[in-house]
Amino acid sequence: RPSFVSYSPASIKSSLTSDQYKLYKLIWERFIASQMAPAEVENTTVDISGGKYIFKAYGTVVLFAGFTALYLEGVDNKDEDEGLEQSLPKLKQGDDLQEKSITEKQNFTRPPARFTEATLIRSLEELGIGRPSTYAPTISNILGKKYIESVKKILSPKELGKVVNKLMAENFEKIVDVTFTAEMEQFLDKVEEGDTDWVSVIRKFYADFEKTLKKAEAEMQHVKIAPEESDVICEKCGRNMVIRESRYGKFLACPGYPECKNTKSITVEIGVKCPMCDGQIIELKSQKGARYFGCSNHPNCKFMSWDKPTNEKCPVCGKMLLFKSINKRITKNKVCIDPECSYNKKPVKKETKKDEK
Repeated sequence: RPSFVSYSPASIKSSLTSDQYKLYKLIWERFIASQMAPAEVENTTVDISGGKYIFKAYGTVVLFAGFTALYLEGVDNKDEDEGLEQSLPKLKQGDDLQEKSITEKQNFTRPPARFTEATLIRSLEELGIGRPSTYAPTISNILGKKYIESVKKILSPKELGKVVNKLMAENFEKIVDVTFTAEMEQFLDKVEEGDTDWVSVIRKFYADFEKTLKKAEAEMQHVKIAPEESDVICEKCGRNMVIRESRYGKFLACPGYPECKNTKSITVEIGVKCPMCDGQIIELKSQKGARYFGCSNHPNCKFMSWDKPTNEKCPVCGKMLLFKSINKRITKNKVCIDPECSYNKKPVKKETKKDEK
């Protein structure tokens, strides 16, 4: 919360960076909005008769803006804006309406939007699962184990996650119930407060869990997920190579392992021609997972750069310009590929001596 409410975002904007201002504005507006009166909104459905047809309009009439006059939380996914109720003017039965336009549109029932990290945490809070200190490790864990992937901030289940979820739901129905964790945490809170003996809580849980575990060990099938097949042919045995994952990312491997141990890195062209030959610049990863750029004709061509090449030419020597990596994937400055080029040297400001009296 802001330390001093009187410091409005506009009054201190000049003293903050762009990111600091946006963050402070968000905190300040949400805090002030939390102290304001709730909004009063009237959900409205209007039936409009036009000859033998009935047209329907759905919308909201804001009777009192309340906190929404200052702050209105937006949706996490821009696609969710579509289909939301619109504001309607105040109407009463019997009003004559003038047709402005009629637009044909067919709406389909859409499934619930996928979670983002923010909406997942909000859902966990509403269900009473976990604590603020456990939310970040939970998300990191399911991302790290490749159960889900984050694409443009949207969390999507991967094949491994779907299989694990299916097996857990079939064999550990009680544990995957969303109420189980919340109830267990309530019991553990009582243990911490001294109202309940921890041995009785664990014994009550483990008596049923032990039976379920033994049954699962005997009946649960071992599932092997088939890797995705690529159109790249293994030059050693002629089979189609498959896409596998390691802690350093995806790579191509021969399905004939261990007879054939051929592997390849997955190349991504960046649309820049190699300055040393007729090959294309591709994005690669080192054995430690660091990103670098090389030529598609490797090992015949030895071009390699840690900084991302561009199609722009140096205005001084005419050689390739690179995006200078500042921090991981954040790139800001352009430099010449020739480290000795004067283009890379910052211009020196001329100092003018002041007249001494």
